[in-house]
Amino acid sequence: MNRRNPVILATVYGLALASIVFTRAFKAFTLAEVLAVSAFICGLFMFWLTRRQQPGVRLALPERLIVIGSLLGLVGLPLKLVFSLLGVGAPAHDMANHVSTAGNPLLLHVHHLFFNLGFLALLISALAWMVAAIRWQSA
Repeated sequence: MNRRNPVILATVYGLALASIVFTRAFKAFTLAEVLAVSAFICGLFMFWLTRRQQPGVRLALPERLIVIGSLLGLVGLPLKLVFSLLGVGAPAHDMANHVSTAGNPLLLHVHHLFFNLGFLALLISALAWMVAAIRWQSA
């Protein structure tokens, strides 16, 4: 059985790419964040599924990078929740268009840093898959 599930890999990369497109092209921030979180959850699902199907098999480097990126991407959400519960951030912040009138919006948007770090790990994993495919074809 091939332990690399192409459907899950395509889903992870597709959701991450869709999140970036919706952020940049359409300025649909809420939808983009939902897509990003979905990509990261799908990456963790890939890890769980691989461990369940083949418990003793190590993940390949690109797969490990997907798991690391997924964990990094999801770390920002509890941190944002803690800041929000503590009242740190921007009290008059409009979540629809990210316009801030008071407070520190950077603390309220700290999860974006972790989203970007997660996306960076996903990008590096995609590059690692491409390098492996090129090596496989040339061998």
